[in-house]
Amino acid sequence: MPLFWSKRLRFSVSPDYFGSICLVFKHLSSNGLRYFLAFPPLPSTRHLPPDMSDPITFDSGLTWDSLGLTWDGQMPEPLTKKKNSMHTKAVIDFRSYTSVEISPIIQHIHDQLTANAALFPNLPFTLVAFQTLIDTFRDCLVARASKATADILAFKAVREQLETDLGTLGNYVNSVAKGDAILVEKSGFPSYITGGAPDPTPPSAPADLRLRHGKLSGTVEVRYDPARHPSMNEVQTATVDPHLPESWHAAGLFQGGKAVLTSLTPGQLVWVRVRTAGLKGVMGAWSDPAQIWVV
Repeated sequence: MPLFWSKRLRFSVSPDYFGSICLVFKHLSSNGLRYFLAFPPLPSTRHLPPDMSDPITFDSGLTWDSLGLTWDGQMPEPLTKKKNSMHTKAVIDFRSYTSVEISPIIQHIHDQLTANAALFPNLPFTLVAFQTLIDTFRDCLVARASKATADILAFKAVREQLETDLGTLGNYVNSVAKGDAILVEKSGFPSYITGGAPDPTPPSAPADLRLRHGKLSGTVEVRYDPARHPSMNEVQTATVDPHLPESWHAAGLFQGGKAVLTSLTPGQLVWVRVRTAGLKGVMGAWSDPAQIWVV
């Protein structure tokens, strides 16, 4: 007669009633004995009759969900499906971004939300108003160079308003996306991954930078492999000596491993380089530049 073990009790079951053991467990659990919810394995097959020495499988519909119980039998422990806790979130705090860094980002957000309006139908404010704020920010950024007190104060005020609106907009995007990386990417917002320790280090330089002519004259397609996925990547171009920092000019921010450059001059030699944005405005290393003749 095989012995069955619970957390506290030991009882025996005749082989003739072995097939109804699940009903016994069900009856006991309905009376409050929660530690009988599991189907414990036999302590040893040495005490079983010959006709009961076949391995027992965990297919009775019972689950190992009683608190405090441990699996110490001869059968392998049932596999537990772990819930994926990784989520993608839009950045909502832009205080660490410099004015130069944030300018192309906010325009990219506006353009992506415009292109994917059906995915984000209830924005907290209109994209027309957002574009007006972007234009005002850029005008104030230029005027700040005068170092006049009035211009500096005006810039600070519009920068604070921009950060507030970006936070509001980012929270809305997160409420819609619910951690979905594809939806966050379509919003245009820089993003980060939750469920693990955030990585504040600068991203590595994108690898395998490739250039090819676009479908239209004056366009170039840029392909590269970012070190992080999803990713926001800054592309710059140069038409003179690429060894001089002042030769490089921003071409835009692009998500993923592809960018399309337009309005280039046919017959001109262009150098291109790419870097990936990290958390809190930290920018990664530049890729080695690649060059192409524009057609």
